[in-house]
Amino acid sequence: MAVSESVRAYYAERIWANSGRGKVPRNFAPLEGAETGRSTVEGCAGGGKNILEIRVCGESGRVRDVRASCGLCNPAMYAAADILCEWARGRGIDEVLACDAEDSRALDPFFGALGGADRPDDAREKFQYALLAVQNALRVHLGQSPAPLPRIARPAGSEEEISG
Repeated sequence: MAVSESVRAYYAERIWANSGRGKVPRNFAPLEGAETGRSTVEGCAGGGKNILEIRVCGESGRVRDVRASCGLCNPAMYAAADILCEWARGRGIDEVLACDAEDSRALDPFFGALGGADRPDDAREKFQYALLAVQNALRVHLGQSPAPLPRIARPAGSEEEISG
């Protein structure tokens, strides 16, 4: 599956331009504070290599800090993780947990942060996985068991890539 133009532009400006020797994008740097929850998700419907780890620092019912680590991630997962970290930081834990990853309207703020005039399917899938990973890290912070991941629809055109 090709990387959408919106993801490509966001990744180039926010991730690639801030990476390299001595440079790490803010949302992929160490937490500011002690880790209170962690979650890992394999972020590709039907298999794949994106391994997203989310670490949170919760305090007084709020997300004090949240950071991501990507292993073998594609640009869409990096962009989604970056956007979800920015969105969740400072919000109430209950508000983050109430966001329904399967409701397309709940993804509106994330598409808005991505920019562009479209809602690319590669970003939609990764937003869903990143949101679920943040929520599960917060459940761990609260002493709860992580929720099982729902079935996330593959991006259009990805079947050929996954099976071929």
